[in-house]
Amino acid sequence: MNVIQHPPHPTAAGPEPSDRWTMLQIALLLSAMGVLLASFTNILYWANEQGISPVKPRDFNLTFGGLTILFTLLNRPSFSLPALGVLIIPLTRLMDAALLQRFTNVVFGDHMVYVLMLAGYLLTSFSAVFFLPAVKGDRIAIWVATFAVILCSLVNVYEWLGFDSYTRIPGRMSGWHVDPNHSPIIMCMMFGILFTLNKNYWWNMALVALAAIGIALTMSRSGMAVFLCMTSIYMLLHFRERYFGMIAIAVLSPVVAVGVGVLGATSTKQGIVKNEDTSSRMQAIYELDFEKLKSPERAKDLADGWEAVGQKPVFGWGTGAGGEKWQPHNQFVTQWLDLGLPGVLLFAGILLALTAACALRGFSGGFCLIPVWLFIPCSQILLETPAYWMCLAVGAMAIFPGRLTFRLSKREPVSSISTQSAHA
Repeated sequence: MNVIQHPPHPTAAGPEPSDRWTMLQIALLLSAMGVLLASFTNILYWANEQGISPVKPRDFNLTFGGLTILFTLLNRPSFSLPALGVLIIPLTRLMDAALLQRFTNVVFGDHMVYVLMLAGYLLTSFSAVFFLPAVKGDRIAIWVATFAVILCSLVNVYEWLGFDSYTRIPGRMSGWHVDPNHSPIIMCMMFGILFTLNKNYWWNMALVALAAIGIALTMSRSGMAVFLCMTSIYMLLHFRERYFGMIAIAVLSPVVAVGVGVLGATSTKQGIVKNEDTSSRMQAIYELDFEKLKSPERAKDLADGWEAVGQKPVFGWGTGAGGEKWQPHNQFVTQWLDLGLPGVLLFAGILLALTAACALRGFSGGFCLIPVWLFIPCSQILLETPAYWMCLAVGAMAIFPGRLTFRLSKREPVSSISTQSAHA
């Protein structure tokens, strides 16, 4: 078995890989899209809860996740150690919950069910990261991100049109995620991947236009803020090369903003009764009123979380405590509650190391780090979201482009030409 380190794209060592897709690469594309789109849209979990789907999410993830790993191994695999290294965090959480069981999570009826869910998240996350360095792995990631944005946006529009209802918060569209705050997180992670890997500017901008509607209908304050931050930076960085297109966007932007505002305004009403919560959310978003963007309820939850951290600051309460018992809506605090100071230092250390390397390499992979960082003070579910790890892994691969290739074959003999050149 030979171990060879090489850059992600061939240079003088050989020609570019063929643009044609082999049957094995198509199989990898379909298996990856199956397991990841099911996770990113939450369709299987929702359908299983409703009694619609006979397929259990666990069985589906095991099947398609296993196929994705198998097809990757058969598809001239190479490996990115930094990308795989980020998965040490969900692995540590799983080991803590399964082996130490310092906190018994019974929100799903039994602690073992929670452990199996963590194992499922880890398998999906590993599948999402493992295939990325493979041949055409970047193109598969682009297609996965594209369809995830399209499906999440269209399901929100479908719900807003009144064809079905999924949300647990009246007036805010959620799609199959049920929680309106989840789909904006998924879409922003997908845009981190698209802005990093996809060089087709107008492809990305078309998805931005669609996602603007889908995210606006969720009324997610953090989701809209992160989305606007990412897209603004992306457009500014491409301003000089897309000058005339930017002018057209600038002219059309007020019209689009009004249209999105109308959509949001209509979702703040239930019949003829106005929903004050969603109405105030919409007003805060469009007026950029940061005082209104703050949530008094979340501030209280965060304060309670910090108080609990002070009670067990070193080793924490055990994986699951931060999300079930306190819900601080802050990923650093949640990680501290779950795994204590070592856990939060591990999480922060990985992010800081990648951010420092990104700055030294001219913002390479930076679009993936933007949502990874900005959602931390707004969410407590990031570490159990495979899209989060996929986005972070794409960023790590862009920052550290070296790959390890394992070839299960005998070492090739040195040719006489190479030998003569060596003695020359």
